[in-house]
Amino acid sequence: MLAGCAGALGRPATSTVGCAEAVVAALPAGLGDTEKHCLASAGIARQCSPFEAWLAGWGKEVQDALGSGDASREDLVSDRLGRRCAAQPVAADRLLECCRHALAVPVD
Repeated sequence: MLAGCAGALGRPATSTVGCAEAVVAALPAGLGDTEKHCLASAGIARQCSPFEAWLAGWGKEVQDALGSGDASREDLVSDRLGRRCAAQPVAADRLLECCRHALAVPVD
């Protein structure tokens, strides 16, 4: 299944991990944690695939839980909001605005 994602046009890397890492590396400086999760997930969904965005979000939280990180449900909610922003007809340069708006709205 993941191999089918590798041919996407504009994809920054062929592997799932490489694609996600390239998107995260290109995030602007100065973002808060929830903004970073949302925007990274939106970018991964757009440039790699929505499944890879989901996988990266859960993978990061599992890594945090098993390592010295701080796993949180809030991060997963932010990731989900990012995937929702990516699915909307929003220009790439407006994804952060979408994330900030989505994060300001209470989510159950």
